[in-house]
Amino acid sequence: MSKKQNNIKANKVLRTRKSEHIKIVLSKETEPNHFSELVRSPFSKYKLPYKALPEINLCDVNTSVKFLGYKLSFPFLISSMTGGPELGQRINTNLAKASERSGCALALGSMRVILKDKTAIKTFNVKKYCPNIPLIANMGLVQLNYGYGADEINYIIDSINADAIFLHVNPLQESIQPEGDTNFKDLIPKLEKIISKVKRPILIKEVGTGIDKKTAKALFDIGIKWVDVSGAGGTSWSMVESYRRNDDMGFSFNEFGIPTDKAIIGASSIKGLNVIAGGGIRSGVDIAKAISLGAKIVTSAKPFLKPAIKSEKAVYDLLEKWKKQLQISMFVTGTNSLKELSKIKLESSYHI
Repeated sequence: MSKKQNNIKANKVLRTRKSEHIKIVLSKETEPNHFSELVRSPFSKYKLPYKALPEINLCDVNTSVKFLGYKLSFPFLISSMTGGPELGQRINTNLAKASERSGCALALGSMRVILKDKTAIKTFNVKKYCPNIPLIANMGLVQLNYGYGADEINYIIDSINADAIFLHVNPLQESIQPEGDTNFKDLIPKLEKIISKVKRPILIKEVGTGIDKKTAKALFDIGIKWVDVSGAGGTSWSMVESYRRNDDMGFSFNEFGIPTDKAIIGASSIKGLNVIAGGGIRSGVDIAKAISLGAKIVTSAKPFLKPAIKSEKAVYDLLEKWKKQLQISMFVTGTNSLKELSKIKLESSYHI
């Protein structure tokens, strides 16, 4: 088989996989019960301390934050979803337009497909719709062991005029994925060698199984400033890949992973490391709790998938709802700013 034929075959696999991922997340149960009946999510075991007389004006509560050189209206990033298939173009366009309008950041799905098929760039090329917010490209870190390096990363960044790039880590997902790339050997030293060669900031993210403190520290030590811990509590990609396999391999690992709250606490204890919190975020109240636990930016994906298929307005309406929930959460705790919110000590929502 020629190189051209191999590329066509590989591209077809990537496109099919992205379409299957969307279908599965929309139609199947993909959020395992990591928690007890009392604790339904990483954040349900916490509550914000209520203050009957906050002594502040709701309209003065400032939810804005600076991120990657931009001012966001609230500390939120719509997390990586998809790209490649035609449905991906609609999703990314609606996400971009709504993010620009609401003032939050946007991360795109894995973009390795464009390295094999340049026509796929159109499904990711949405910076024109969101010029005033951070747009973050995406590729798997494991690809450093499969022939890709700084040149390919810079090509991805340039292709969509991205402000940064996520290099995602997902060893469990890749292990379950039928066509997964599983050589994760010596990625930290390889990443260290390319950081200075990549023209935009590199951010590292997990995909729903969490980043442990030791790994977060190792990443910080080589120069990584932002880590999305993306802990257990939301979509399980081992479950998603298990549906694609038509067996129960992925379901065997439902209990694997670091709950999002523990991942936030661990990573945020590393002085100088900026934490992005993802994994089970389902409201503006969850955003407030994540900030209180130590996150600087909070992220979510699945709740925005159906709205993104529907319309820009549907995405915008949900963003504004979460923003208002965050503002009210801050108001009733007596905090005027995110800096003040980050100092709030959360209370336990149940008794053991």
